[in-house]
Amino acid sequence: MARRPPLEYALLGLLAGQPMTGYGLRRVFASTPMGVFSDSPGSIYPALARLERDGLIRSAGQSGARRGSRLLEPTRAGLAALRRWLSAEITRDDVARRIDELLLRFAFMDRHLDPVSVDRFLGGLAATVSAYVNELRAYAGSAGEPPSSTGRLALGHGIAACRATAQWARRARAEWRKSHGLDLP
Repeated sequence: MARRPPLEYALLGLLAGQPMTGYGLRRVFASTPMGVFSDSPGSIYPALARLERDGLIRSAGQSGARRGSRLLEPTRAGLAALRRWLSAEITRDDVARRIDELLLRFAFMDRHLDPVSVDRFLGGLAATVSAYVNELRAYAGSAGEPPSSTGRLALGHGIAACRATAQWARRARAEWRKSHGLDLP
């Protein structure tokens, strides 16, 4: 199955938690930290239409809140697609270009993956981000430094942000292991 936009996975993740209407989903995006996604009807409803067309969501009945509004829920295929996305291997490209998507994946994991899979994700995140930090440091130390002092400072921010993410992943993994009784290496 082709890679879907993060918005579609966010919608699947929310609908897997509870059936909602399109309007209810828009309110979640408008009123929570998920506001990184647009709450406009021009974003949400076409994404829902694609998910429904592809058999990943279906109508769960009328909501009663608004005339014609439908409660939506994921299908088995939709839940399977969500689980595949959640458990996908973390790549260097994910870390360099889609760190927010990785954290979105993590936010939905505890309902859909077993504790060992969540532990594996956090370990993979820490390792992949740490490797990327080393790559950025090597670049910063090379003769091809950014051409300006602001470029150097921006690169420093990137390194610091990645280091913070790796540290968070290690702490989160330790906490996860402790709370789930995992005695893994």
